[in-house]
Amino acid sequence: MDLSQAEKYFQKYYDKLIWETLFARAHLKLWGQLESFKSSYLHELNQAPHFFNFTMKAHRDDALLTLSRILDKSKGDPLTIWKFLNFIGQNKEIFSTQTFCQRMKDNPYYEDQVKSHIPITPKVIQEDRQKLENLKETMDSLKGWRDNVLAHNDLQFYLKGKIISEEYHVQRQQLQEVIDAIVEILNRYSAAYSSSTFLDKFSGEDDVQYVIDFIRLHIQERKKQLEALKKQASDKR
Repeated sequence: MDLSQAEKYFQKYYDKLIWETLFARAHLKLWGQLESFKSSYLHELNQAPHFFNFTMKAHRDDALLTLSRILDKSKGDPLTIWKFLNFIGQNKEIFSTQTFCQRMKDNPYYEDQVKSHIPITPKVIQEDRQKLENLKETMDSLKGWRDNVLAHNDLQFYLKGKIISEEYHVQRQQLQEVIDAIVEILNRYSAAYSSSTFLDKFSGEDDVQYVIDFIRLHIQERKKQLEALKKQASDKR
């Protein structure tokens, strides 16, 4: 693979993986926010309990399934973080300081970018692999959820009366640690490639708070209207 083709592949691999990871993060945060509302906005959630329960489940399942795809180690040719690191190892020259200088030569911040540039070495790639391997317990749980419940229903799993949440424990904090690791790894190579990184936060990701506040306001207004109607009826007696 020549340098130009490797650069195009890198950009495609990176863009797909970073967006997948950020989407998983958004689903994870929404799931967590909705779950937290059970203690402070339970009355509001109970205005549409089926809707909110299914919404929480949908956000949870999407986060789990997306992360399991990104971390997949099965054979075949899926786009995963492992295949990405393999690609990096085979094309380290696109991250060399010389190649970086050539790529960024017309950038107005060229001098500062060159000073801060950190080329990619085999040691860096191995450290990133190890960072992911250290999350093996969570990765195994994600695989369990995917193989037995999310991607398809495993017959033997259900015939034995197993419960997925008991067999494969996954806490939101564990999932956040996985997401943080993936984003850090991906952004390391993007910084070495073009001195650019993605923020791990979406604009407007707290919009769900406005929704729940609006429901509370609607309940309060409805209560005021009901009290006004009761007063009118009482005054007519």
